[in-house]
Amino acid sequence: MKRLLIYAHMLALHGASRIVPEEERREWLKEWKSELWHVASLHTGEKTTAFVAGAFRDAYVLRADLRVARVRRSHAFGSSPLLCLLFLLVAALTSIGIAFLLPGTRAALLPSPYRDARTLVVVSRDGTAHSLQPSVSLDEFRYWQRSAQHVFSDLAFYQIVRRQLHIGHGAAVELSIARATENLPDLLQTPSFTASTRSTNDMPRLILSESAWRSYFHADPHVVGRVVFVLGEKASIAGVVRSDAWRLPGKADAWLLESEAHIGMLPSQAMGFVVARMQPSLTHDPAEDRWHMTVPLAGGVDGFECVSVRHFARDPFVFFAFAALLALLALPATTSLPLGEYPYNPQQQSLSLRLRRWLFLTAKLVLIVPVACFASLDVAQLFSDVQSVQLMVTFVAMLAALRWVLRDQRRRCPVCLQLLRNPVHVGQPSRNFLAWNGTELICVVGHGFLHVPEMPTSWFSTQRWLYLDASWRVIFRPPEVARTT
Repeated sequence: MKRLLIYAHMLALHGASRIVPEEERREWLKEWKSELWHVASLHTGEKTTAFVAGAFRDAYVLRADLRVARVRRSHAFGSSPLLCLLFLLVAALTSIGIAFLLPGTRAALLPSPYRDARTLVVVSRDGTAHSLQPSVSLDEFRYWQRSAQHVFSDLAFYQIVRRQLHIGHGAAVELSIARATENLPDLLQTPSFTASTRSTNDMPRLILSESAWRSYFHADPHVVGRVVFVLGEKASIAGVVRSDAWRLPGKADAWLLESEAHIGMLPSQAMGFVVARMQPSLTHDPAEDRWHMTVPLAGGVDGFECVSVRHFARDPFVFFAFAALLALLALPATTSLPLGEYPYNPQQQSLSLRLRRWLFLTAKLVLIVPVACFASLDVAQLFSDVQSVQLMVTFVAMLAALRWVLRDQRRRCPVCLQLLRNPVHVGQPSRNFLAWNGTELICVVGHGFLHVPEMPTSWFSTQRWLYLDASWRVIFRPPEVARTT
């Protein structure tokens, strides 16, 4: 009879073992079986039955503890320094990938499409080179055509206007059109423009950007030669070019190439942009991208800048560097710079651990730069005033990113670099100047505590780290959580 009771108890233990997670079931069952034989040899059937009933409660408790351990382990993985760097790397690659998909941003990243881009210059009045606003009158352009052959080998004039383009069947779309002299493609010397502008008649020629061709002409492969109405006159579509083939000031969806007679109908004081080819003898210094020109006037002289298009290609990154510098200067006024007090500990603060901590901080700083740079370029392309938007977005993004880097670094364990968890408020605000009052955070692996004061005082002005010795770690680390030493 006693043997049958033991077999029944064994069967009950096997049933209780089904509650235990599979990875712990075998060892749990071995322990309870051995204990069952020991209890059965010393006690009666009622105590043995009570012992077996306790196995069910133990199985439930063990299952709950293992579930908590898994949650803690997932939290530890979520706070991993490698996961943090991986997230920043993915963000950087994503912003770079989006930048290559946007024509305006891609133009700033790819090499210049113009042959001998250094001698191709944009002429503007002194102080207006970076304003991207027209500053040269048509009358001044005509004067340079007649008398500046020793400075320029060729010149072209264009205006950016917003006009309706009548594409036929009563349909019209509003585009940003660059109204230019017909020698503009030959002056740029880019295969994309030159191959797309061949025409056999004297009608003004219209070149479409690829985005306008796809959006308003449904990517019609037979669009070349089609006649449309723009600026009150007929124009023949001469070709389609990629949007990033245009690197000059002013955003254009199409280019209307007109003869000197058509351009001459404009008022003499009409303002526009002038593109020119500098004489090679004047551009012998390869490091120089900017030249100054003085033009005599009736009452004195007027100054103009000749800026290479190669210089304009670097402008987005110059603006980013300027805005990032402003963010660095504003950082001390918006957040505390010290990372806290970390007392020297020979066991837990070796040279390799300290180096790893600073390398982690450096890696975060390095990765946020491309994220902020290319994200600001991507956002700026959505607005007409690209430079102002880029400056504002870069400043805000860099300031927020730098604040996050410092805050994230302060909330990490100096040993394992895991994020500290389980914040607990300690002390009373009324006793702030008599006893410590603030927040205490714990390293879930058991390396120590971080004490953050609620109110900085003369004796506790910044956060402090308290190292714990190895005897404490068994409290913080269940067997399922990977150890970091």
